[in-house]
Parts: sequence; C-alpha cells; structure tokens
Amino acid sequence: MIDGDAQWSLARRLWLSFLGLYFCLNIVPLMVLSVPLVDDWFGMLWLTLWVKLMPILGNAALGIEEPISMELGGSTDMTWNYVQQFWYLVLATVGAVVWAILPHRKWPLPAQYAWLRIIVRHGLAMMMLSYGFIKVFGTQMPPLGPAELSRTYGESSAGGLLWSFMGFSHFYQGFTGMAEVIGGALLLWRRTATLGALVSAGVMAHVVVLNFCYGVGVKIYSSLFLALAVFLAAYHARPLVDLFVRGRPATLADPPPVLSRRMRIARIILKGVVFVSILETPVKLAIRQAAPKPAPGPLDGAWEVVEFVRDGQVHPWSQHDELRWRQLVIPPYPVAMVRGMRGQKTGFGMALDEAAGTMTLTSFADPKVIHALALERPAADELILRGPIAGAEVTVRLQRLDTEHAPLMTRGFRWVIEEGFN
Repeated sequence: MIDGDAQWSLARRLWLSFLGLYFCLNIVPLMVLSVPLVDDWFGMLWLTLWVKLMPILGNAALGIEEPISMELGGSTDMTWNYVQQFWYLVLATVGAVVWAILPHRKWPLPAQYAWLRIIVRHGLAMMMLSYGFIKVFGTQMPPLGPAELSRTYGESSAGGLLWSFMGFSHFYQGFTGMAEVIGGALLLWRRTATLGALVSAGVMAHVVVLNFCYGVGVKIYSSLFLALAVFLAAYHARPLVDLFVRGRPATLADPPPVLSRRMRIARIILKGVVFVSILETPVKLAIRQAAPKPAPGPLDGAWEVVEFVRDGQVHPWSQHDELRWRQLVIPPYPVAMVRGMRGQKTGFGMALDEAAGTMTLTSFADPKVIHALALERPAADELILRGPIAGAEVTVRLQRLDTEHAPLMTRGFRWVIEEGFN
C-alpha cells in the first residue's frame, strides 16, 4: 500500500472515491437494516423515501411509462432495484470527481482506504453470517413438502428447482451455510480479513453463478457481495500472486490505521453493533426451531382430483381445460392451493369445520372471492367437495397422494449402489 497522498494518481483517487461511494450507498443501508430495534423503523423510512423518489428518478428521468411497483415480492431484482442501482452509479461517479480533486490533508487517502475496508469487511461479514446462519438452521430452503413433491418438473420454475434441490438435503444446505459463516467470521478480524475475503469470494462466486443460471431474484446483491469480497482481497493482490502463482515468499502486512480517541471509540461502537446484529439471527432461529410445531391437520397433504363435475357435466382429464382442478394441496397451516390442469396455482386461506362438514376457501388475490363448500370423507384418503365455484355448482372427488413414500423421500443414502438409480 502506498503511504503518501502524493503517490496517489488522479485515476487512483477517482477509482477509490467511486468504489467507496458506491459500496457505502449499498452496504450502509443494509447494515442499518440488520441492527435490532432500528431495523423496522429504518426499513419503513427507507422504503417510503424510494416510493416518493421512484416517479421522479424512474418514470420521469428514465422514461419508464408503467408504474414502478415497490411491493416486496421476494425479489431484489425488481425494476425499482435497477433504477436505484443506476442512480447509485450516477451519485458515485459525480461524487468521485468532486471528492478526488479536493485536498485531503486532514484525512489522507491511505486512511480513507483503510476506513473503507473496515466498513466493507464489517458490512460483508454481516451479510455472509446472516445468509449463512439461515442455511445452517435450514430455514432459507425448507424441506420438501406436499406442494413440492406433487408438482411435475415442468411446473417448476428454475428458481423453484434450485430451492427444492437445496431443501432436499439439510446437510448440504448446512454445509454451504457453514462456508458462508466461516468466510463472514474471518472478516471480523483484521489479521484474518484477507483469508475471509478469499473464502467469501469463492463462496459468493458459486452463489452468483447459481442465481444467474437458475433465475433467482437476488442477482444484484449477490453480485455486490462478490464485488465486495474481491475488493477486500485485492488489497493484497501482489503478495497473493507471488504466493499462489509465482511460488515466492509473501507477507500480507496490514498495519492498523492510526486513529484518534474519538475514532477508536467509534470503531468499538461499530464492532459492538455488528456483533449484536450478527448474534440476533442465530438466536431468533434457535428460538423458532425450539418452539413446538403445530400438529398436522386431518387434511394436510396433496390431493389428486379424480373427478370434477361442473353443473352436472363431467370434465374429463384434459390439459386444455382451464376450469377443471388437477390437485388440491393443503400445507400444515390454514392455507390451501389449487393447481389447474395447466399447472397454474391459486392460493386460498382455508377454514375447516369437520363437525359441520364445511370447508371455506378465501382467495388471496381477491378476498371477496369465497367458496363455501360442503365436505365429505368417505374414507381416510378420500375427499368430496360440493358447492358453488365461479358461478357454477361443482362436485370435486379427490384422493390423497402418498408423497411421504415417494422414491425421492425413501431412497436414502447408500454406500453400495450396484446399479444406477437415476
């Protein structure tokens, strides 16, 4: 690392200023959103700010005609996220030009570089540990249930296929999570930060490839985390090349920055906040897993429609029938999902009254759509529903699918495999 400001070229000043501003615009809000007690308050404030800005920065400035949705839908690759990243790049570019040409006598550029690395490695550590812990506890990709086991490959999205693959093996998901936890933990200390950056870069490179190849909606942030890890590792680029490529002895020297008393106090407070934020995730997950699980309901599982009668007319099995049901899936909570013949899914809230023999389905998309159906149980694995649906009298006969004994769930691990079972 070059110690004097005079040896920093204008190009290097611009590059440092640009990366510093762009990384901080991204990582600092994410860090605040991870802090207990202020996360909900700041999250609402942050989202409200962008709701107000999006018609100006997105529709007016970029010529986007359609309204830009800000509803949280399990994706951080929405239109508004790309608009946000565009303006981050603009702000970082303009700010870099201004910042790079200003004199920095009171705060030398090497000190700025050191503090940028401190912020980046703590922010990246928080993200790596957070995502790692939810994999270790098996909550990011939940185990396969009736909804996953009863659908066909063709009905799966690419992201759903990846989620099922990861959720099938708790050990493999935990293994990948531990790799993220190890990388994040190493980033918390300056002496192990380079090793943590290398581990995190390797882990995140794999995550980025999966997200791009399987269309998972976190491509922006996973790419950002990979860039942060590469940025941290690049500090020791020359000695790392000497060690791993040229086979020469190398020293990874990273002297601590010279700090005033106030800055030392600020760093201690930052570390304390980071550690509290990091510990919150595993504590919450441990409490959630220790909590008693709800007992399965009598109708939980996947039900195949064997007969569908609408206004007295039998609808035979046909992939082109948009009215006929194919499956009714009931997870272990008051929710139901109807699969149509083309694989389309409709979610409902479900109220079951076995004593009265009724099942009430309330559409999630339109709560005004309510189906009050009479329920019969001729046998434990048979179900008959009767009542008005979409303006017609419908009778649906269903049979429970035995998803628990599917080959995927019963094959298990085997050391000796005489014949391929694929």
